[in-house]
Amino acid sequence: MTAPTPEEAAAQAAARFAQGCTCAQAVLATCAPALGIAETTAMRLGAGLGAGLGGLRETCGAVTAMAAILGLRHGPEAPMDAKAKAALYKEVQAAIADFDAAFGTHACLALLKKASIRKQAGDAPEARTPDYYARRPCAAFVRFCAERALR
Repeated sequence: MTAPTPEEAAAQAAARFAQGCTCAQAVLATCAPALGIAETTAMRLGAGLGAGLGGLRETCGAVTAMAAILGLRHGPEAPMDAKAKAALYKEVQAAIADFDAAFGTHACLALLKKASIRKQAGDAPEARTPDYYARRPCAAFVRFCAERALR
């Protein structure tokens, strides 16, 4: 499979989310071809990152996936490469600042509350129904993060 353009990745990630992927899975699996990893690996990697890190409603799973992708694309291989690590941190921080500028925060719980969705940390995943998707703003988050990760 060929790597999507950033614009294609945005659309593909939203479609994956609408098909039942977690926010993190949607971003990681979409970007897998650009990273040289198998889609199945990306799906498994992203499974525990959704719903704000395993349902804890902390950092948005799409944002966490975006940071992981930036690490795979630009991260240092040598653990003591402080210059490369600092450059990666700067890139991740810029990407998160872009997300925050677009959506006001990168905290899952706050993002859901802005959409009047009353979820708590540790709540069981909801059934993926038409109402679930109609109420959730998450498709916009996965679109943003997939596009930004491949820019």
